[in-house]
Amino acid sequence: MQHHAANPVRGCARAAAATMLLAAATAILAPTSAQQQSVRRTTARSELAPIAFALVAEPGAPEIDGMLDDPSWLSAVAVSDFTQTRPNDGEPATERTEVRITYDRDALYVSARMYDSEPHAITSRLGRRDSHMQSDLFYVMIDSYHDHRTTFRFSVNPAGVRGDLVASNDNTWGDDSWDPVWEAATLIDSLGWTAELRIPFSQLRFSSDPEQVWGINFSRTIFRKDELVRWSWAPNTDEGYASLFGHLQGLRDIPAPRRIEVLPYTVATTDFTEGVNPDNPFKDGSMQNMTAGFDMKYGVTSDLTLDATVNPDFGQVEADPAVVNLSAFETYFSERRPFFVEGANIFRFGAGSGGFSFGAPQLFYSRRIGRRPSRSASVDDGFADNPISTRILGATKVSGQTGGWSIGLLDAVSARTSARIQKANGSRATEPVEPLTNYGVLSLRRDMRDGASGIGIMATSVNRRLDDPVFNDLRSSAYAGGVDFFHKFGGNQFALNGSFSGSRINGSPDVIASVQESSARYYQRPDQGYVSIDSTATSLSGWAVSGQGGKVSGNWTYGVDFYAYSPGLEVNDAGFETQVDRIFQGTRISRRWMTPGKVFRRFDIDANLAHSWNFGGTRQWSSAFAGMWGQFLNYWDFGLFGNFDFAGMSDKATRGGPLMENPGGWNLHVSMGTDHRKPVSFNMHNSYGQDEVGGWSKHMCGGVSIRPSSAISMDIHPSWNQSRSMSFYVDRVADPTATATFGTRYLNAELVRTSISAMVRVDVALSPDLSIQLYAQPYLAAGDYETYKELAAPSSFDFLRYGVDGGSTLAFDGDANEYTADPDGTGPAEEFSFENPDFRYRSLRSNLVLRWEYMPGSTLFLVWNHGQSGSGTDPTFRMFDQLGSMFGDDQKNTFLVKVNYWLSR
Repeated sequence: MQHHAANPVRGCARAAAATMLLAAATAILAPTSAQQQSVRRTTARSELAPIAFALVAEPGAPEIDGMLDDPSWLSAVAVSDFTQTRPNDGEPATERTEVRITYDRDALYVSARMYDSEPHAITSRLGRRDSHMQSDLFYVMIDSYHDHRTTFRFSVNPAGVRGDLVASNDNTWGDDSWDPVWEAATLIDSLGWTAELRIPFSQLRFSSDPEQVWGINFSRTIFRKDELVRWSWAPNTDEGYASLFGHLQGLRDIPAPRRIEVLPYTVATTDFTEGVNPDNPFKDGSMQNMTAGFDMKYGVTSDLTLDATVNPDFGQVEADPAVVNLSAFETYFSERRPFFVEGANIFRFGAGSGGFSFGAPQLFYSRRIGRRPSRSASVDDGFADNPISTRILGATKVSGQTGGWSIGLLDAVSARTSARIQKANGSRATEPVEPLTNYGVLSLRRDMRDGASGIGIMATSVNRRLDDPVFNDLRSSAYAGGVDFFHKFGGNQFALNGSFSGSRINGSPDVIASVQESSARYYQRPDQGYVSIDSTATSLSGWAVSGQGGKVSGNWTYGVDFYAYSPGLEVNDAGFETQVDRIFQGTRISRRWMTPGKVFRRFDIDANLAHSWNFGGTRQWSSAFAGMWGQFLNYWDFGLFGNFDFAGMSDKATRGGPLMENPGGWNLHVSMGTDHRKPVSFNMHNSYGQDEVGGWSKHMCGGVSIRPSSAISMDIHPSWNQSRSMSFYVDRVADPTATATFGTRYLNAELVRTSISAMVRVDVALSPDLSIQLYAQPYLAAGDYETYKELAAPSSFDFLRYGVDGGSTLAFDGDANEYTADPDGTGPAEEFSFENPDFRYRSLRSNLVLRWEYMPGSTLFLVWNHGQSGSGTDPTFRMFDQLGSMFGDDQKNTFLVKVNYWLSR
């Protein structure tokens, strides 16, 4: 049912920490006598799910106009017993709702009469499709597979704005990029408001049985009351979603649609770039391009669908947020490309466990497909035109269910990509930067016992055609796969889940050696003896295992989590993992009050305890957490969270060197939000932390949401971060005299980092099918490195400070922007130089999109993408100076027109 978002905390729970908080909260959370009666009613809830009936539309299909005056509705059977899940879980709905269902050979029809005692107070707002606007809403949730795991959800608000989503694994959340072609119409009248929906069978997936039984549920939101009601109701403390639906009976002899949908598109773009070199033959500051491609859906059977794309274009997709990554690990960016977002739940490994989705590695990360090329071309005294992405020649997906198995199959091919170069003598050539590559993903899942148990299988493959010597530093192939399972028991109150997975990569000895030395594992660490570099190996294999178990339903929930990633695990060709060689164990407990009391509408308390080791038995960290979250009766909410990290040993801080102590510390987080139903609402999140060696961090972020009219919304989310790290990696220098640290000096510094950013979104809806959206992100950052020093001894936090300790010296050359250090002055160690790492960075990225669905399934996009950035070595953070300087930075503006046209039969 409903869930509060999981706390972003490592680890899990110590009961003593929770008990102290529980004692303080019990008095103000005691329910009234009426609420106690409601709680008693929930325990007596019938195990039999309600039943709705669909009748054949007689004398014909209703017209979708919102009027509800068609003769077919007169004979349809109404369902009307709705129950609150919010704010008073288990109480009857305060307003009556009637829903009727009918069908013909082509579609399912749903009508809803939402009575309202104050029709003038109905909240009706325009917005773009799937915008999740703050308004009254009506939902239809369909489990057409009747597997108790999969939901196709359709929603409409009183202004006629549609939303749709497909969810798997019995989850409430899912994929809202799924945009089926369906119709809806609404009206507001003196009785409340009405909705009519036409959902073509071609947009759903179901078995070929002559008589169908589907899972179904209906839901309604009354925005001004913050009231959510459902037809098939279960307590908020019950785990599940599709498994709690009612049943739809009466569907007979539905013809299996052999549907085919083709969406051809054409795109015209114009780029204007400032600051280009006038001698550059590849970029003159103005470039035009035109391309075309298509997407296709084909109903292989009534329950299997083939999706394909040829030369896909993603020009209307938002830009990734700006970041300054100083770590040794890759930055994770969310997938936004429609072809890969749609149906992404099918390709999620280890996420089918009824409350748990933790510990299994991410075997598939779709942004690997079409990524930036692995290499870049450069020419002395010449020019190179390096592409920023790899062109996807085509991709296909098959998804659905057959023979009791859910199946997902994806195959994509990215093109051999070359950079154009012009040499100093004027001659031109091309240089390969990425080979032809095939990506394959297979996902199978079998659910049993009405969705209470299941097993899943996933496999990925990446194969590269390394037919040019320039690709000798790439892996020739990579394979990964695994099995996951889950099992609910005790009336679905308890759950177990786990996974086992493995990987293998292949390549030349130099390639495999570089993988062993990469930041994920650092086999070259000199003070360990459980892994070693094999310079002759042409492959690397590894494994991962995870397991979770505990109570997932009810007021009390608790559990134990475990996972282990072996040192040789490598899934990053098709998946995403930054660190392996890890063993994790955690315990957690929480208590939640879902029924309004004298002070709170909802209140949660959580406590966690967690530990992590590497395979050599070295403990990296231990962390204890306790926190609480609540919503007051006036719909304001607050959160208070704290954690304490015990000291451990880091095997990553020296980036391939010996262990270094990881100091203990603490962090406190406070959040607050106002009533989200108001035209203007605010939220804020503040945190502060310290470690035991003097480091600290401060974080402030917030947001304001403004709804000046029913058609305009604005969200602004500023963020400010500042931290001081007492030891941050700078560089390493080989020196045989550094015997204490195995012949290498590991340079560190104190680092003060400051950043400020703002995420701005403005939505203007001119109609349910025509909208304008603006996204913008200004970003400023600076980093000041101070007190340069080297690690004095392994497994310690002791340092030799240059220019302060042991006769060492440190000098700065401003012209060369580099430091020169001598670790022992007149001693035997040689001096060395390193570049000044101080930085200052600024950027502005924005995206303006006009989206018009000019006919069902067909869309016109007008897009303006803007970007500009600048950097320097002065680490002083001056916000207004940097903002002012931003307007002098070179700009790149891209204007795009994209038109697609939906064809179906």
